[in-house]
Amino acid sequence: MGINQSLAHLSDSGSSSFSEEKSQRFDNAITEESNNEPSDWCMHVFGSFLSVYETQWEYQYGSLPTGKFIVFAESIDPNGLNRVLKHCHERIQLGNSWPPQMGELWVLRDALTSEELLDSRLRVLSRKPENKLEKWLIQNKLYDLSRVAENKLDALFKKYYLEAKRLEERGELKTELVEYALPSHSVKNLNDLQREEYETRHGKALNPRIQKIINEKKLKS
Repeated sequence: MGINQSLAHLSDSGSSSFSEEKSQRFDNAITEESNNEPSDWCMHVFGSFLSVYETQWEYQYGSLPTGKFIVFAESIDPNGLNRVLKHCHERIQLGNSWPPQMGELWVLRDALTSEELLDSRLRVLSRKPENKLEKWLIQNKLYDLSRVAENKLDALFKKYYLEAKRLEERGELKTELVEYALPSHSVKNLNDLQREEYETRHGKALNPRIQKIINEKKLKS
């Protein structure tokens, strides 16, 4: 009788423990599911794209935001959303009526629209930078940009802008010191001024370290 009571007690205890564990897992599952529910902002972002692409958007992304789209939507602010929507309208005008893939949405979030690129290019060419990146373009690329043919200007500016953007992302975007400030009428770039400064201090002779390397090569040959 005592043994049976002990077994019954153990059985009740095990059953209770299992039930508690099962209940805990269920609660955790509910919590995780609720955490993945789209916010009001996410629904606004999703609805904005849906209004542009209508059934094509629903065909590609479904009728409600899920998974990766929720992560994307929470990563952008109103300015970022407007930028991506402008990209979408530009794509449609060029004949591409299908919504961007998820990876493209992330790229378009940070990429300048054609209108933004044009505005930035005008500021650079008129020497009126709005940010450090444009200041770098004026100091390092204006000479080339001001001399390229008009039909190649857009592609060249986009190339230089992306170069500056990569430098900025790596923390390597350096702008000149005040002593190298270029006057608005100057046709020289930063490299020209630095070379002239070196020649003023050292003449046109080669840097002693470089001259030493050349001399050593001559001796070996």
